[in-house]
Amino acid sequence: MRNLFQPVSYQKGAWWAVCSTTAWKACSFLNSILLALYFGTRPDTDLYFYLIMLSGMAVNFAQRVNAAVFIPEAMNAEKTAPQSGMRLLNTVFCFYIFLGGLAAAAGLLFPTALGRALTRFSAPLLHEQTHLLSAVCLLFACQLITSYLSGLLEMRKLFGSAWLAPANALFPLACLLIGAKQWGIISMVYGFLAANVLQMGVFIYLLKTRCGWDFTPGRGLFHTRLKKNLLTSQLLELVGLANTLIPVYLISGLAGGLVSALNYAKQLADAPTEILTWRITGVSKIQLSEDSARQDGEALNVHFLRTNRFLFFLLMPLFVFTAFYALDIVRLFFERGNFTAQSAREAAAFLRPLLLVMVLLAPVMMQNNLFAAQRKLKEALPYLLVSNLLFTGAVIAGIYYWGAFAYPYLQAACCLIGFAINKYLFAKHFAKIAYGRSLLDGVRILSLNIIALVPAAAATKFCAFSAPFFTVFTGGIIFLAALWALTKYSGDWRVFLHTLAAR
Repeated sequence: MRNLFQPVSYQKGAWWAVCSTTAWKACSFLNSILLALYFGTRPDTDLYFYLIMLSGMAVNFAQRVNAAVFIPEAMNAEKTAPQSGMRLLNTVFCFYIFLGGLAAAAGLLFPTALGRALTRFSAPLLHEQTHLLSAVCLLFACQLITSYLSGLLEMRKLFGSAWLAPANALFPLACLLIGAKQWGIISMVYGFLAANVLQMGVFIYLLKTRCGWDFTPGRGLFHTRLKKNLLTSQLLELVGLANTLIPVYLISGLAGGLVSALNYAKQLADAPTEILTWRITGVSKIQLSEDSARQDGEALNVHFLRTNRFLFFLLMPLFVFTAFYALDIVRLFFERGNFTAQSAREAAAFLRPLLLVMVLLAPVMMQNNLFAAQRKLKEALPYLLVSNLLFTGAVIAGIYYWGAFAYPYLQAACCLIGFAINKYLFAKHFAKIAYGRSLLDGVRILSLNIIALVPAAAATKFCAFSAPFFTVFTGGIIFLAALWALTKYSGDWRVFLHTLAAR
């Protein structure tokens, strides 16, 4: 433990985060396969997935507040007054303990009333699942505290704490295998609770022993500038949280099984974003910031285009191949036990547009990074706020008129509208950035992938395999071989290897 939990460089910390995230996602995906086997897409499964997603959204929002406001403010305060930053963070910690305790108490005392306020599920289901509602409220309190303590350790460069992240999947997996028949789906929540209690204990121990942390809070630390930064920096985050919560809330009131089908599809579609896009764009953001600080417009353009193209090269094959074979892939991983053929069709219907969103998020995040690197967030705020509010209205109307499956298509449409808005902003503020070329690179790589898909689709249709494994395996081999030949001929393969070696 001494070597693992020592301060390290941000580069090594990033690699540790990638490895731990990959391990966590692999275990989480195995959990999803077992959940599909044991419980399928039922009303109680819908409620479980909805509550877990709701808790995750709230915790992620708090994490972004910490990273964008509290931790930078504390680090800046330490330069002028030692211990003042620690006192500020301790005050925030006390607030999170109070907020978590409030949520846990509400879940224990008024679970059904809380469920009616936060979901559209039927009253009989909520009354039947009061223990699940109470357990998830307690879990939210634990996750809120655990994520905050993890952020404090990362601030002190103790990235070794990331290696405990897989416990968030391994403990629920163990509880599911042991107690699925006796406890039902709430056994997963017990596993999450055990993992968070373990991490809280370890993180507090590390802060005390490795960082000499004194948990005494301070007073009078929330000055006017901090309050103003907190309100302005989180305005978009609040709208984004609403845009994530509202669709799931509306879907929870529709036919049973849709929330579960959406969750299973998101397990497949979100993995590339969490493992590849977040990490690559995070490293690229540092490079763009350095280029911007040097006022090197040419290097800024080169790094922006290179990372865009690199992400398109990695993500576009996943989108094209998985979207075409969506039903076979869902059947391969999930269609067994209580996961029916109807469940597979619903999950595949969500998966195809979610994969398109997965690809579009890469240039969206790169463009946002450029605004941050050039310190132009204030100029972009009105446009981003308007586009987010338009999505809010569109998703409410879309789900009402067209049903649950309209949600991911509206996400993709809003990303495309955002590209049109950013074209104007780039022309005004980033004249040296070849914005049009960054998008045309994606169109060109998409075309190569579609061409490579043609022989794979023809072969699998001609052979007409009954088992999804042989369909996906055969199509994958032919697709990858054709794509390699095409990218080798076009020169994209050489550029990809060069960029990979540089990283």
